[in-house]
Amino acid sequence: MPHSFASTVVEAPPNVVWDYVKDFNGTPDYLALVAGSLITDEQPVDLLGCERVITLTDGRVVKETLVARDDIAHTLTYHLTEGPFPFSNYYSTMRVTLISDTGGSFVDWSSTYDSDAADAAANDHLLADQIYGAGLQRIKERFSSTRTLN
Repeated sequence: MPHSFASTVVEAPPNVVWDYVKDFNGTPDYLALVAGSLITDEQPVDLLGCERVITLTDGRVVKETLVARDDIAHTLTYHLTEGPFPFSNYYSTMRVTLISDTGGSFVDWSSTYDSDAADAAANDHLLADQIYGAGLQRIKERFSSTRTLN
């Protein structure tokens, strides 16, 4: 089962970063390829099982379900249920942890999925670089101008 991963260091405490990324409907704030996001049936964004429908900037639609969220461990996991990607059985987790010597945050975003071996390198590039890496960079930039470390 392929695995994709990206991470960054953010110069803000984990609780501050978590407050920003825990919003399951907040992906348009840090993913440039997302034009909009809507939680179906007006469900709360922290309700396990809620579904978000994401419209990409090219008009394609992605559906994802929140499967786990832990406000203590600062983790959020979702499952891709529909989308224009060459993989299936996709689960992704974003995690925010404390960097103890600075008070900042280590943020990582990873996924596992099934795909054809021939697509593995392209899928990893799409996920780790174009989606996770780009999103993490925007999260990092959001907090870089205001150093609020403990």
